[in-house]
Amino acid sequence: MRAPPLLVLFLAGGVLAAALPDNVLGQVARPPAGGVLDRFLAPPSGVQQSFLGSWALTWDDLGDPKCPCHGTLEVDTQADGSLKGYWSIRNPPVILLGEVAFDNNVWAGVFKQPDDNVDFPLKGHFRLETRSNGTALTGSYQRDGTAIPHRWSGTRR
Repeated sequence: MRAPPLLVLFLAGGVLAAALPDNVLGQVARPPAGGVLDRFLAPPSGVQQSFLGSWALTWDDLGDPKCPCHGTLEVDTQADGSLKGYWSIRNPPVILLGEVAFDNNVWAGVFKQPDDNVDFPLKGHFRLETRSNGTALTGSYQRDGTAIPHRWSGTRR
């Protein structure tokens, strides 16, 4: 039995499409929009000032039976306008790096503990939001390799 030409053309097209890489077909995988790794661009308004200074933090950590834990967060600005924080969770402190979102009340980025004399340095991503006219913080942090984020909150010192 002889196959109709339209069926042969259809099968040939399917074999050709299966052999081509995804980017040739226009199916380029992209990271999800709005994730932690996206760059948040704030207009040059200087409102990130509400994050600067010293904060008394309280955070949850399911791996630490002593929690809720307490410590401090010192936030300063860098030369490029992004924010840098020092979270006194352990010695050495954890360093937070990130930018303020376009709405100027969310600071999001990554955190990392330097490898100095630490067996398992902490690293992951975070999100903090100012509340009560810049006198309180709420948000979450999530360690790399874990599926559950942890809560944290703070008040200005």
